Amino acid sequence: MKLVDRCALMRSQIHQRNNIRRAQKEAQSFTERAGELRAARETVGNALQRLVVLKAKGINVGKLPSPSTAMTILLECELMLSDNPTDSGKDYGRLKRSIEKLGKDLTEVATRATESLRRDLPSVDEAFLRQVEVIPGYATRVANVRQQRDGILNGNDPNGSAEALGQFLDRRQALRKLADDLSPDEFPKEVLEFFKAGRHGGAPLDKLTNTVREWLSERDLLKNIRVTVVTR
Repeated sequence: MKLVDRCALMRSQIHQRNNIRRAQKEAQSFTERAGELRAARETVGNALQRLVVLKAKGINVGKLPSPSTAMTILLECELMLSDNPTDSGKDYGRLKRSIEKLGKDLTEVATRATESLRRDLPSVDEAFLRQVEVIPGYATRVANVRQQRDGILNGNDPNGSAEALGQFLDRRQALRKLADDLSPDEFPKEVLEFFKAGRHGGAPLDKLTNTVREWLSERDLLKNIRVTVVTR
């Protein structure tokens, strides 16, 4: 092979190798971009799933951000990729920022609604529960309230997944129902004082007032009361 032919062959091989390396870099760049867009899309998807759960439970989430900007840029990027896929860096940056902003805005709406619900948990004062649980027939109901309350406080973060948010909302609703059924208005002060005194060796007879007797009678609890005469 003549020297000129050898040089031409080597030049052709170098040109082919450069094309392969350029194609590899472009493929690597597209792969990295696809990974970044996938992460942004997952953020949007997770926020939307949480908002769907909130709406399904009848929770008002307020005004949602519009996806129109992200959709417009996405269509522009699709056209750019079909016309000139190697010259899409600028459009990709716009698309990535628009999707990330949409995901951030949706996440903020879902988180704001969830945090509002967490601040508005039903009242389950522990001191009140300790007073009520000594009343015959109420120990189980108090235990159920504590179970639901602890499930909310110790459960998964509702700002995480849609599943965790759904569990939080179900527990919150169950706690609200239990708390409503165990309202402090149901227990007159004299009733609580009577049973409080009974925890310390028995309540004096004067604590068994007409109000207490009527309350016990309405709930068929008089049969649980025993009178003990103490000699001194």
